[in-house]
Amino acid sequence: MYLKKILIVYSANPPIIANLAEAFARHGVVADFLLADQTHWFDRWVIRKINKQFHNFRVLPKHKTVFSKHPLAHQNHRSNRLAAKIAELSPDAVFLVRGINFNHDVLAKAPTLIGWWVEREERVAEALREAEFFAWYFFISRAATETLLQAGFPNASYLSHVVNPERFYRLSAVEKKYDVCFVGNWSPHRQRHLEAILEVTPNVVIYGRKWRRNNLTNRRLLAAVKGRWIDGEPLNMLYNQSRVVFNVTNWGAGAGKARSGMNMRIFEVPASGAFLLTDESREMDEFLMPGEHVGTYGDVSDLKAQLRRYLAAPAELRRIADNGYRHVRQNYTYDVVAQRVIEVYQGLKGGRAR
Repeated sequence: MYLKKILIVYSANPPIIANLAEAFARHGVVADFLLADQTHWFDRWVIRKINKQFHNFRVLPKHKTVFSKHPLAHQNHRSNRLAAKIAELSPDAVFLVRGINFNHDVLAKAPTLIGWWVEREERVAEALREAEFFAWYFFISRAATETLLQAGFPNASYLSHVVNPERFYRLSAVEKKYDVCFVGNWSPHRQRHLEAILEVTPNVVIYGRKWRRNNLTNRRLLAAVKGRWIDGEPLNMLYNQSRVVFNVTNWGAGAGKARSGMNMRIFEVPASGAFLLTDESREMDEFLMPGEHVGTYGDVSDLKAQLRRYLAAPAELRRIADNGYRHVRQNYTYDVVAQRVIEVYQGLKGGRAR
């Protein structure tokens, strides 16, 4: 049985839904979507505010709410919207890009539910609790995949992030303005790495939430923060303007190659023609060769050494960026994901797991 119509479910940002819909269309599959992060005004302005006050005054613990059964509370509201969308569309399959919770009674009624877990491996217990409702579950972490398999759920497999080369691409006439750029929300782990980078060069730009709030007295780092959010064409421009795009993953149990999973930046930066300097993971060598497609570092001390070395070798930066550009754009696009979902669907309907 061939997949003809699919419902894709995820949040508005990052634009995974749009990328997937275009890829499925190229494979002859009609794709509709549901934005799972859309909430009702009553939840935003009434339910959440009341719950916040109850939590602040310790009337309720943080993990509980007084409106858990209300139909307009965020999880109930989006679950009801999902049920209504399925009834309206009658899709052959639902592709749930997982990270936002849904009520289990709705998941149980979804036709050929295929999941793609794009969250940190530390949250894999959530996937375990709902695995019975999924015909197949993909994970961006091999460690998470192994957790499901070891728990007796056979229809689990690894599927990495990919990139849309029409949204991340080279701008040949753009001048390199910055030594280093970083895009991502603040954390203590990332703070340590960015402070180390500023010891190497002051020509750094940072975009992300909570950087200003946590660096009000840190003038050097505060000067590097340019905004809370950047996406689309401005993000692609930023990558093209940077000699080095820095990546430090904010999740994953373990360090270096003990950490499992790769974020979207691993593919988006090379696709833009920029040089990526990133932390490592156990999956990295399967996709991108360090020193050929990207630059990698170990601890904070090694980060500083690698950054000094690469900034002093612009020809080497260009060589690695060029190799990464060709390699990623040829091999890791959303067509890979669409094709894999189609294969799994056909395998399920043919009675054989792939």
